Amino acid sequence: MSSKAKILIVDDQQVNRMTVKLFLKNEGYEFFEASNGLEAIEKAQKVKPDVILMDALMPLMDGFEASAMIRDIEEIQRIPILMITSLDQKEDKIKALEAGVNDFISKPIDKVELKARCKSYAGVSSLNRKYTLATINTTTNLPNKMALIKDISTKDTIQELFLIKIDNYDTNENFYGSEIVQHLEIEFVKSLDTLIDIIGDFNIYHIASGKYALLLSQGVSLKKSTVEKFCNEFSERIKKEKYSYQEYFFDVNVTMSFSAHSKTLYEDANAILTEAILRKLNFLLSYNVIDSIKNALKENLNMHKTIKVALKNDKIMPFYQPIFNMHTKEIKRYEALIRMYDEENNLIAPGPYFLNVAKKGKLYSEVTKVLFKKVLEKIRMHNCEISVNLSSLDIEDHSMSDHILELLESNKDITDKLIFELLEDKETQDYEYVNSFINQARSFGVKIAIDDFGSGYSNFIRIIEFKPDIIKIDGSLIEDIAYSESNRKTVEAIKVFAQSIDAKTVAEYVTNKRTYEIINEIGIDYGQGFYIGKPELELIDEKMLAFA
Repeated sequence: MSSKAKILIVDDQQVNRMTVKLFLKNEGYEFFEASNGLEAIEKAQKVKPDVILMDALMPLMDGFEASAMIRDIEEIQRIPILMITSLDQKEDKIKALEAGVNDFISKPIDKVELKARCKSYAGVSSLNRKYTLATINTTTNLPNKMALIKDISTKDTIQELFLIKIDNYDTNENFYGSEIVQHLEIEFVKSLDTLIDIIGDFNIYHIASGKYALLLSQGVSLKKSTVEKFCNEFSERIKKEKYSYQEYFFDVNVTMSFSAHSKTLYEDANAILTEAILRKLNFLLSYNVIDSIKNALKENLNMHKTIKVALKNDKIMPFYQPIFNMHTKEIKRYEALIRMYDEENNLIAPGPYFLNVAKKGKLYSEVTKVLFKKVLEKIRMHNCEISVNLSSLDIEDHSMSDHILELLESNKDITDKLIFELLEDKETQDYEYVNSFINQARSFGVKIAIDDFGSGYSNFIRIIEFKPDIIKIDGSLIEDIAYSESNRKTVEAIKVFAQSIDAKTVAEYVTNKRTYEIINEIGIDYGQGFYIGKPELELIDEKMLAFA
């Protein structure tokens, strides 16, 4: 492809075209010619010149009409047009400017002026081309997200926006490869015009892989019933479409969102789309939900800030809940539970919400590192056993597992006092890597506990592979054991299973005397819960127990 700037010379007189080429012959341009306005439009669409030198008066179609038509053709409407004219009347120049002409070169042509103007406008055209490339999705040649944001920001009237996401796009891309799935997108886009026919005028944008936007024309305001009808019909039509490329066939489903009458139109629609995907809905509209979504986002930002400040000010603290030896009636073991103080020094007990914000906000690893560091310091200070929660997903984060192994190496004189409580996540991807990590940790003397056993995700084969030292029975089985015979029988069965693999048992959620007595009757090895002791910043022993 030539890197030369392209000049389209439009003049009905060949001698005039030759003169222009002669004046510019040493400037490194590539020249194209047209003898009238109609030919100029056809040639401009074909070669996409950087500058058009347009004569004013020509047969068939003059330069005024040709310029106006060029400005209405999207693919060439940004090309600079310089009108070469001998017309001096003010009205003629106004007419030319109204038609879309950028500038004028007077006849007879001044060579220096011609060179300067062509160089200047060729530079403008280059910038325009870069802008166009930056605002076009190269797969489908549709305007991209940058173009969408610009169009939203430059319109003052009512705006309404649909977002459409192809479900399982990433899965298809990983399975079939990018090239094949890009052809799916091309076929999908071709079908959009025929599938969208009940919402009036709109512009289509390709804002990300498998993700599209429909921005309704200015002044359009759809009724809620119309929006719902469109989303339902569009989803059903997409399901019936047959998309293929070569020998590959795709069944396509979509998730949609709709936002209207908002200063943050795209942000709202995107948040609603995310919520629709999480809820596994075909579509979700802004009516009645955007306020709650915005409030949730605000709460997430506040929590994220609180965690960051707590990390900075050393306000992330492990609290230690005692684990009672039911046989010796002693406390020599604790579970470390993460806690946090906010800027007003209020204690926050982080639950799943805290952990989710920390993970999505890229702070979770920092919180975990603080926890491990302080737990090891506490073990060294008190010579006691402390357990730390560790999910399979934590381990599959190689940077995190590598950091933990480095800590074990540098503290191997006390790592026999450390217990990893593993939560076997249903999303676990690489059991082989998790098992390898467990074996490495065990080589330092670390004990392995299976947390929340009996919660529904327990995989007996995997547990046997992990060879746990401890099985912690899920609290949902323990808290109602005094009233549920089936819970008691399940706990008794878990005890038998644990004995068969030489593992100790821990009952969580021991919240009252009767529960304590039952697990003692069953022969559970350890008890943990508020009846025995609440999590505290400092360790407590058996002399400080509430029931002692």
